[in-house]
Amino acid sequence: MPTYRVYYAERQPTDRGVRLGVPEVNPLKESEWEDEIEAPDMQRALDQFFTEHVQDNSELAWVDDEGQARAVTGLDYDPGKTYIWIESSSETGDRMMEFQGVDEATPGMVRCPLCSGHTEIDKDMASRFQEAWDRQAEEDEDDGEFASASQETQSGADIRG
Repeated sequence: MPTYRVYYAERQPTDRGVRLGVPEVNPLKESEWEDEIEAPDMQRALDQFFTEHVQDNSELAWVDDEGQARAVTGLDYDPGKTYIWIESSSETGDRMMEFQGVDEATPGMVRCPLCSGHTEIDKDMASRFQEAWDRQAEEDEDDGEFASASQETQSGADIRG
């Protein structure tokens, strides 16, 4: 069965709305996410994705070319549209979510940990990269260095396929 990668972003307000009396350009924290979904076709992958993220389509809207939110009608999703919804969490509060696209994954390939998943590479190459990354992180810890940037990037590496 094919695997599809669904890309989406989360946006949350930050406490940085104004700094030194000047409004910040983007007072939102943004995180990009990717779900891998096995489904017989793209339409069913999108249906499964949205079923996991919204209770029903009344919580989902699509954004037109003028930036206006429109109600979702029907049961089919257009992978070329931008969909938005709100996810509520008792831990983090409301999160504004945005669907950004979907691709069919190539069998035997995984998303590239070097370029934040913008391309696919062979699983063996990703594993070798991950091993080298882990060795470097261990050396940094042994040297007493805290490689926060390395750890942040490392957490994004996904070699499961």
